[in-house]
Amino acid sequence: MKKRLKDKMNVKVLGKGIFAKYFGFEQGVDITDDVAVLFRRNVVIKNIVFVSNLMYSIILFVLSLSTQDQVSDWIVTFIAFPLTYVINKFLKKLINMDPHDKTKQAVAMYVSAFYIFFSSILIYARLYQKEYFETAAYILMYYAIVVISLYQERKLLSSSFQGLLALLTVIHFIWTYNIQQLVDGETIVEFLPRFVTLPEFGDILLRTLLFILFYFVVYAIVSMGQYMQEERKKELIKRRQVQGDFSHIVGDLFSVVFSSSYSLMDKRHASQVQLMSEKLADYYGLSFEKIKDLNQYALIHLQYNEIKNMLNDMNAFSEQSYDVLKEKTELGSKIAKRMQLAQKCEDIARAHIEDTANEKFLKEMLLIQPEIESQIILLSDLYITMRGPKSYKRPMAHSIVFKAFQTDLGTYFDHDLKERFLKFHDEFAEMYNNF
Repeated sequence: MKKRLKDKMNVKVLGKGIFAKYFGFEQGVDITDDVAVLFRRNVVIKNIVFVSNLMYSIILFVLSLSTQDQVSDWIVTFIAFPLTYVINKFLKKLINMDPHDKTKQAVAMYVSAFYIFFSSILIYARLYQKEYFETAAYILMYYAIVVISLYQERKLLSSSFQGLLALLTVIHFIWTYNIQQLVDGETIVEFLPRFVTLPEFGDILLRTLLFILFYFVVYAIVSMGQYMQEERKKELIKRRQVQGDFSHIVGDLFSVVFSSSYSLMDKRHASQVQLMSEKLADYYGLSFEKIKDLNQYALIHLQYNEIKNMLNDMNAFSEQSYDVLKEKTELGSKIAKRMQLAQKCEDIARAHIEDTANEKFLKEMLLIQPEIESQIILLSDLYITMRGPKSYKRPMAHSIVFKAFQTDLGTYFDHDLKERFLKFHDEFAEMYNNF
């Protein structure tokens, strides 16, 4: 049962992928590039024309089956197959002639639009005399307007509507209702008063009004779609400008911050802090997931090289580059936060050595990253810093650092955390000596 459901889901995914490839208007297209958008629309419309041609061929084939002893119907049907193939190849060649030339793509657009409504008229001319086919063939006129509207181009739609309305009026008077037969030798002055009373006139008027109404609805949809597309393009351009400025500002900021804090990114020191933090977190009783996150955070500032060349990676802007920028910015934020914690350790150690710590300093330090995970890393970092040599201090023995944590240094940490550290201080001293 599960296997069948999985196969069904795979078929759906496959179907969506195929549709996106051949009929997706924004499949891999930069919407700020008008020529690229027009090229993609031409490709999609060409695929729709191909499907339409297949539909027309099927209609003609069904018509041929429904008629008896009419060789002409079969001749037209068989001619339609190679003809539609040639037309599709011509459109494909015209569209791919130069995908980056706006003029050529505009020509391809108008040629496709002309063929769409002209082919619908030809199919109607072939089927209008068939009682059961006339209505279906007439709907193709509306279908042509819908397909042309996919270009989201008001000027094209307006021009197509005018031409199609003129041709539709001619069709109404010549094919749908043969006016010549209705005239029956009358003059125009004699015929017109009588014609407006006939049901044919009412039907022609109704068809025309419905077609105009349909056009106005489609035109409104296209207008809204084109407006939204333009606004979306403007917003994307603005976002890319902001993205470029932001990447430069953040890149420069990171460069300044990290270059001035290079001494805090010692790999050996960071690894030692990470190991001791992991042990202390285990003694404190943190969960496995939190210890895992703590280990990652303890070493995250060593990933500085991944964001150092941020500006070089942002030469071109796209959805992918935006995701990369977002990912690197988030990483840079975490690195900066970790550097803040390392700097806090330096400030506390220096203040203790120089005897400058006071109540105000204590309050300021307690406000910086008070989370227990940060405190664990800070305590381990502070112990290792106090034990090792610094420009402002000599190395200290474990017993001296231990007493400092019992008194002054212990005030910066959670009481339970400090007690855990003091209880197992011998193990931490051994870890430091054996590292």
